[in-house]
Amino acid sequence: VTPPASKIADAVPAEKRRVEDEVPSRATIIFGVALYAACSSTLLVINKVAMHVVPDAPFILFCQFLASSLAVRGLRVAQPDMDIELLHWEKAKPFAVATLVFYLCLFSNTQALKSVNVETVIVVRSCSPIAVACLERATLGRPLPSLQGLGALVVIALGAVIYVVTDAGFKIDGYFWLLVYFVFIVIEMVFVKFVVDTVPMSTWTRVYYNNTLSLPMAVASAFALGGSKALTQVEWSLGAVGAVLLSCVVGVAISYAGFNLRKLVSATSFTVVGVVCKIITVLINDSIWTQHSNMFGHLGLLICIVAGFVYEKVKAKKEAP
Repeated sequence: VTPPASKIADAVPAEKRRVEDEVPSRATIIFGVALYAACSSTLLVINKVAMHVVPDAPFILFCQFLASSLAVRGLRVAQPDMDIELLHWEKAKPFAVATLVFYLCLFSNTQALKSVNVETVIVVRSCSPIAVACLERATLGRPLPSLQGLGALVVIALGAVIYVVTDAGFKIDGYFWLLVYFVFIVIEMVFVKFVVDTVPMSTWTRVYYNNTLSLPMAVASAFALGGSKALTQVEWSLGAVGAVLLSCVVGVAISYAGFNLRKLVSATSFTVVGVVCKIITVLINDSIWTQHSNMFGHLGLLICIVAGFVYEKVKAKKEAP
C-alpha cells in the first residue's frame, strides 16, 4: 500500500530539506536568473518556428514532455542521492488534475501560434491577472487588489485593446485558441499553485511528474485531432528535426529553471525577470520573424508589460508582512 503524501514527504532526509532552506549565494542566483532568462525569452519563438515547420502541436508537446521525463530519469540514475521521486499514487492523484490544466495551457498556446504572432500571445498572458484576481476572490476568499492594483489592471486591458485593434494579422481561429489558453492559464495560476503548495516535492520531482503525466494527454489529443500530421504529412528536413530537437532541449531547461528561480528569489524579483524576458522575446521575434505586430501594436504590448509589472509590484507590497 502506498503511504500517504505526508508520510512520503517525511521520508525525505532532513539534511536535504535543510540544503534547500539555505540562503543561496550570489553566483547561484545569477546563474538561476541567466538560465531562466535564456529559456523564457527564446522558447516562445522556438515553438513558433517549430510549429511553422511541423504544424502538429500534440507531436511537438509529446517530444518535449518525453525529453524532460527521460532527462530526469537519466539524472536520477546518474545521481542516485538526488531528491527525485518516481510516481506515487497519493501524489499523482492531485497532481494529475494540475497536469491536465498545465497541458491544456501548453496545447492551446501552441495551437494559437499556428495562426497568431508571438506578441499576441504575450498580450493575452499579460491580461490574465484581471481574471486571476476575481477567481482568487471567488474560490480562495482572498481580497481584491487595491485601487492602485485595479488601476494597473485597467491599463493592462487598455494596452490589450490597442494591440488587438491594430493587429493586421487578426484571425478568428487563432483568437479562439487564445481564448482557450486564457481560460486555462487563469485556472492554472490558482489551482496549480494550490497543488504545488500542498503536495511537497523537490524541483526535479515536480518536473518529472508534470512531464510524465502529460504524455498520455498529448497522445489523446493527437487522436482527437484525427491523427499525427508529423507522422503522415510533414516532409521532414534537417531544419525541421533541428527545430523540434531545440524546442525539446529548451523545454527541459525551462521546466527546471522556472521552479528553480522561484526558490532562489522573491516573487517581485521573479516578475522583473519575466518582464525583461518578454521584452527580449519581442526583440528576438522582430529580428528573425516577419510575422510580428506594427509600431502601434508594440506600443500596446509595452503598455501591457509595464502595467503588469506595476500590478505585481503593488500586489507584492500589499502582501508583504
